[in-house]
Amino acid sequence: MKTNNKIWLVVVIAILAASGGGYYGWRATHFAKDTVVQGVQVGKLSYKDADTKISSNLKEPEFTLKDPKTKKTIYQGQLKIAANHAYRDELKDLMHQRRIHPFASKADPAKKTSIYDKKAAIDSLDKQKKQITQKIKQSNQQRTAPQNAQIKLADGKAQLQEAKAGDQIDPEATFKKVSSKLDPNNDPKQTLNVIMKKPSWDGKKEYAKINDILGQDFKYKVMGKTETTPVKDVLTEGTITEKGPDLNLSPSSNYIHKINQKYALSGSQKADFTTVQGQNVSFENTQGTLGWNLKEYDEGRYLQEQLLNGKLDIAAKNINNAEQKFDKDTLNDIKKENHIEVDLTHEQLYLVENNKVVQKAPVNTGSPKVNIATPTGYYYIKWRKAPMTMRGTSNDGSKYESHVPQAMDLTDDGIFIHSAPWVPKKTLGNPAVRHEQGSNGCINVAPADMKKLFARSQQGMPVIVYGDGLAS
Repeated sequence: MKTNNKIWLVVVIAILAASGGGYYGWRATHFAKDTVVQGVQVGKLSYKDADTKISSNLKEPEFTLKDPKTKKTIYQGQLKIAANHAYRDELKDLMHQRRIHPFASKADPAKKTSIYDKKAAIDSLDKQKKQITQKIKQSNQQRTAPQNAQIKLADGKAQLQEAKAGDQIDPEATFKKVSSKLDPNNDPKQTLNVIMKKPSWDGKKEYAKINDILGQDFKYKVMGKTETTPVKDVLTEGTITEKGPDLNLSPSSNYIHKINQKYALSGSQKADFTTVQGQNVSFENTQGTLGWNLKEYDEGRYLQEQLLNGKLDIAAKNINNAEQKFDKDTLNDIKKENHIEVDLTHEQLYLVENNKVVQKAPVNTGSPKVNIATPTGYYYIKWRKAPMTMRGTSNDGSKYESHVPQAMDLTDDGIFIHSAPWVPKKTLGNPAVRHEQGSNGCINVAPADMKKLFARSQQGMPVIVYGDGLAS
């Protein structure tokens, strides 16, 4: 009897063990009843059934672009993507925890695993970029674009026209925002606001700067001269935008013109000189090259640029003949230097050294009938050449080509002092025949005289041409 009881006890224990083992095995291979993964209830399901349920629950994510002001939908789209499989790692991890604690009363917390593949979402969005951009552009046709600020100058005073916000949408900024914010794992149906276009330039910093500048004086320095002038005299009218200034150049170039008239010798309208014989003469100097002058357009623009950059102490930059220090105040210094004087009225050339004539030579100068009258003015010898071939065109259209033993250039357009073997002796020094037998504009010298003159002259030597080149 005792043996039978033992057998029954073993059987009961075996049955209980089998039942407990089966119950343990089931608990270890099925999720707790409150387990949620990616919003899907998988309680009491096996790993395989949970995976099937989550996968079948997936839907294509949606996104909507809305105007935050009108609340209207600008664009609505879907993301054609497949689920990634990262959530399966979460399932495996939860199942592992379940096997360790099969009789736990609460489910282990699920991780925030991304069930949707973010890269696939962005790739799908990129394919819709053209459509999104087109929709925004269509919407913008009925909207107002933002306006950047403008600074207007009038009569030397500045006024700021402030920037204005419009209601147009910025397609690029909107697309960037969608690309960075779109996350179907947080919300498979996202609504995002579009980005409105904004003015790109408010002009406030520049306005404060220009206002400060307009209230000040600037110092302008050129060749040892200094002029102090109100900024508002040269920055008078125009506009300043985000693209830069667009100002009237006339006030600044006129200012440089006045500087030229006041100081510059080269190219000045009128010139005065006391000859080596003590004669006071006045003559035109519009083509004169001796001395310096300012390039009025280039220097006017440079002056404006410097002032707009806040520079109030400005040294001249665009100077013609900067190596020639002569100006209207230093004319007497010419007499201290070796130089050449040419008297057109009497057709005579004088080489002056130490304020004394060391060579006098008769010349033949330009005829307006042949080409041009030799222009009066202050010049300097730009370069010297021996020998050279001179070529040009006369007034009648005929071409000329002359070989000369020596030549000295005074201008870039072909006014020379040069040897002229072809000129008859009786023509030299004879203004009466110049109209009919004058040169093409050059100063012709007899070969023997030119040889001496060339030997005693040098590059940079001043040449003063005065008198009446039309006299006959």
